[in-house]
Amino acid sequence: MKTSNIKTLFFGLLLITLSVLPRNAQCRIGETLEECKTRYGKPVEIKKDTALFLKNGISVSVHFASGKVDQISYYKTDPKDSKKTISPSDAEVNILLQANAQDSQWKMEVSYRNHTMWWNKERGLSALRSPQELVISIHDPIAYKANQERKAAERNLEGF
Repeated sequence: MKTSNIKTLFFGLLLITLSVLPRNAQCRIGETLEECKTRYGKPVEIKKDTALFLKNGISVSVHFASGKVDQISYYKTDPKDSKKTISPSDAEVNILLQANAQDSQWKMEVSYRNHTMWWNKERGLSALRSPQELVISIHDPIAYKANQERKAAERNLEGF
């Protein structure tokens, strides 16, 4: 087999693997603790307004406000130093961003020295990736609430 064919095959298998595995580790903005548990089981730790989950090598730390997820941190243990964390891979970050954006788009605002910030104005979300983690949060509660109300109205009026 030629080197280019092996690289193509490897890249294809990698994309398939990355598109399947991280989906199990997607707690989404706006979900309840019970919905998060449905995604990946019993939390490793629960404190007052936070829960920590571990699924497929990704740690997911969720913060709740009024019973719903308003911030999520995704990170992995650094294979070189178990006391440090690292951000998910580029492919995993893209999948996690899209899972939280659903049918809206992220716009990259800033990328500087291994830090990247995105905005999703339609859903009122922001995301920040550092070398240690990816954090997605509600930055504009009014836009987020308006988006949720619009989605509920669409569901209620489906078929009209």
